[in-house]
Amino acid sequence: MIDIHCHLLPAVDDGPGTVEQTIEMAKRAVEEGVTAIVVTPHAFHPQFETEDLNVQEAAATLQNVLRQEAIKLDIYPGQEIRVFGDLVQALEDGEALSLAGSRYVLVEFPSDTVPAYAEQLFFRLQAEGYTPVIAHPERNKELATNPKRLMDFVSSGALSQVTTSSLTGEFGQNVKEIAFVFLRNGLSQLVASDAHSTGRRTFYWEEAKQVVTDELGAGRWETLVENAEAVVKDEFVFVDPPILPTKNWRGKWKK
Repeated sequence: MIDIHCHLLPAVDDGPGTVEQTIEMAKRAVEEGVTAIVVTPHAFHPQFETEDLNVQEAAATLQNVLRQEAIKLDIYPGQEIRVFGDLVQALEDGEALSLAGSRYVLVEFPSDTVPAYAEQLFFRLQAEGYTPVIAHPERNKELATNPKRLMDFVSSGALSQVTTSSLTGEFGQNVKEIAFVFLRNGLSQLVASDAHSTGRRTFYWEEAKQVVTDELGAGRWETLVENAEAVVKDEFVFVDPPILPTKNWRGKWKK
């Protein structure tokens, strides 16, 4: 199992503060069945100063540390990129990184809104051969209240990735429900941990597998696992035709 969104690098952003904490996170990931992680520190985010970080070097250093600790976990470089107008140029200049050197670019919106220029930015990304992957759309207020925005992105070729901790209810029942709505209706095609620690913001892979299997079936879980592998291999990600979610007369999302 491959985790394509994880804050594993030590002393970089709001992830682990020390190498020792990173090692504990890595051990936890392996215990839960993870074989590879794309490290995705925040990039171009107003709260984190990571512009001087060489993610490739940091990932290689971490890989060596894990080998010394006999932890069987493959590490790939990536970033969780806060969207901004010059993202395409930053990717071309090597200032921004895709996931594991693939066509897939993990992008993050502000928590409350979707910038007005997002559609144009995604069009430019795709024109240059990249595929945007929207991180944790279930935790974006605008997408959660207006799923048609996400449907429009996916219909135009973008992907989205819900978080294991959202599926297990760590962010509350409302976030859990919309995460499943996105999976059930083909608006999200990927699951990742977005883990930051071994505490509350940990991996939750085992729990997520159980709840997804119970709710959507074992076949859907296997597809999600295969899609994450496809990202790292830079292969095609399986996409169901997206369906616009609807609510019943009580205001609850229909299954």
